Amino acid sequence: MNHNQASVNSNTQEDFDEITQQIRVLQSSQDELSRSIRNLQVRAARIQNQKAAVSRIPSDVLSMIFEECRQLNPQCHWREVALTSPSLWSSIHYPFSHKEDSLMEYLKRSDGSLLDVYIGPWRQHPQIEHVLTNIILPHLPRFRQLVLDAVSREALASLLATFRNVSAPALTRLRVMCRGPMSTAGPIASAKLFTKGAPLLSDVRLDSVAVILPKTEAKTLHFCPLPGPPFPLTREKLFRAMSAFPFLRRLHVKSAIELNSVAPIPPILLPSLRELVVHGLAVSTGIRIFDVISTPNIESLYLVDMNCSAISAIHRFMTQSYPNAFQSLQVLRYIKCEFSEDMDIHFLRATPGVSQLLVPVDKTNYLIRMLVNSDKQAAIHGCPPLWPELRTVTLHTHEYCAQVVGGGGVPDDEPSPTMNLLQELVTGRKVLGRPLSKLSFKGPNAGPFSNEFHWGLNRVKEFISTEVIFCQIPALLYDGGQEYDWAVVAEAYGMQLRQFLQQVQGIRQQLATILPPNFSFQQLRRRVDAPA
Repeated sequence: MNHNQASVNSNTQEDFDEITQQIRVLQSSQDELSRSIRNLQVRAARIQNQKAAVSRIPSDVLSMIFEECRQLNPQCHWREVALTSPSLWSSIHYPFSHKEDSLMEYLKRSDGSLLDVYIGPWRQHPQIEHVLTNIILPHLPRFRQLVLDAVSREALASLLATFRNVSAPALTRLRVMCRGPMSTAGPIASAKLFTKGAPLLSDVRLDSVAVILPKTEAKTLHFCPLPGPPFPLTREKLFRAMSAFPFLRRLHVKSAIELNSVAPIPPILLPSLRELVVHGLAVSTGIRIFDVISTPNIESLYLVDMNCSAISAIHRFMTQSYPNAFQSLQVLRYIKCEFSEDMDIHFLRATPGVSQLLVPVDKTNYLIRMLVNSDKQAAIHGCPPLWPELRTVTLHTHEYCAQVVGGGGVPDDEPSPTMNLLQELVTGRKVLGRPLSKLSFKGPNAGPFSNEFHWGLNRVKEFISTEVIFCQIPALLYDGGQEYDWAVVAEAYGMQLRQFLQQVQGIRQQLATILPPNFSFQQLRRRVDAPA
């Protein structure tokens, strides 16, 4: 009995093993058959796609279409087009958007095309420094745009040193940022970049750091402020940095400049400069901007966020420079500026070419009042007005308090002193044979301001072309030369990335209170794509 039972069990086990083996064979055959079916389906889809008219379009043409619409179509060979389009792989962000493997793949697929490179927020770490030196730097001859973003003064010095004794033959745009907390007071140390040349450099944007470049034909230079307390540029370092830009045409100075220097520093001569933007922070130390730079042929001057003493100092210098400078000045803009009562009418005489004026409307309107009074004197004496070329006036209206209005947005009583002053400006210019061509009202209350102005103007039966621009107060800063361009995009990217990293740090701190002491954050770092 036991022998028979053992025989049955043996046969059963053999049958089970055989059946199991047959199942494996059938499953393997099924898998192979499924792969064959998928391959045939792919081949059939390719043949079907080849019949489509779009498949006869060359890949370079499809690449242009792809970059315009960026809409994937499953009926077309977009993946092949994307993989073989170098321009789609030419934007490099390291170390956070691209790790080493993806970075090498991007550089490979870019296939010799020019690169837009963003490095940062940079912190000193052996691993990412190795990648920068051995993987990214060999492609420096292909850099078209470079943004260097550091998290500290020390990290910035280390990052700039990497790009010292090299050349950047294709580089056209450079942005250097240091937006982390500053642990050390005083100016940031200057640094030399691209000592072996950067001949195509045309647009340079720097935080408060004096980057010393080789002689360049760059046309645009910005000095931007650091976040937090001011870190002024020394006059010596500013002189050394700007000496590399003899052909500069656009200069924006937003960084503070030290008042005193160890040795006398002559003004930096910029004969080709056409546009100058000066922010109040630049002269907050008491320095006079035209003691630092000489701009005899300037055409556009934007003064932003300045108090009355800074404005008076600039006006005084321009008056004293007559007739050797500022004779080409055509555009004059005051954004968030204050004026003093003792304005000198000779300032108008010293700037005879002004044709476009932007000025804020406030309770005093000293500049407009001086212009109206000079027009009255010109009418009495039968001579041309000062600022004879003035044709366009733009008014920032956000500080104006409107009169009490009734139906239709018009005042219930007499026009305000501001409106009377503007009406006198319009009528006086017409009497002198130099009428204004347009008045622009800009601000969140531009509409009511325009209604009140036209109500008063209709009473005296006068007319002038007007433009009403509704916008919030921050948008008024764009009249100060601020543009939505590549540098603004880079700063916005850096800001969003920092906010993300702060959120990650907050999550990490919260987890640290509930996790074991020996817990490793390596997996967390991989998930948030942050460096180790």
